Amino acid sequence: MRKKEIYWLVGTIGLVLILTLTLFGLDGFKTDSTLDINIHDTYFVIANFHFVTLLFVFTFFVVYLLRTIRRNFKNTTANFILIMVTILLVLIIGKTIGMLDFFSLPSDDGTYVQDNNPVGQIMRILSKILFGFQIGLLCLLAYCGFKTGRNYNSEEKH
Repeated sequence: MRKKEIYWLVGTIGLVLILTLTLFGLDGFKTDSTLDINIHDTYFVIANFHFVTLLFVFTFFVVYLLRTIRRNFKNTTANFILIMVTILLVLIIGKTIGMLDFFSLPSDDGTYVQDNNPVGQIMRILSKILFGFQIGLLCLLAYCGFKTGRNYNSEEKH
């Protein structure tokens, strides 16, 4: 890894820390802090750790996607970082889709029909949108892996 890559890595980590401080304050660094979300008649309490992790992965994804596109997939270290972060983003989106599908189901007591639940319909639509985004990320992952392997083999021959 060259010095320039270490600077980019430290700079991206610094950007994530600044964004965490800006969005969550010092509570973003505490393990027991939570964020409360009220949707319709449901109250969600989610640990800040999950949002900070998503912020970390998404920021790294954007920075290294722009770097690899700008360099035309020639920097293998940036490509490997992009591949790892894309895999993490696909896993996070997969878990999110699972949660959205779970919350879009009708209640067990049968108080409402599934088709008449507007919040459930919105969650199903959002789940399908995220699934399409996940497929796009997997295509990007395959393309990035192909270009990285091709560039790595051409560097090896010289």
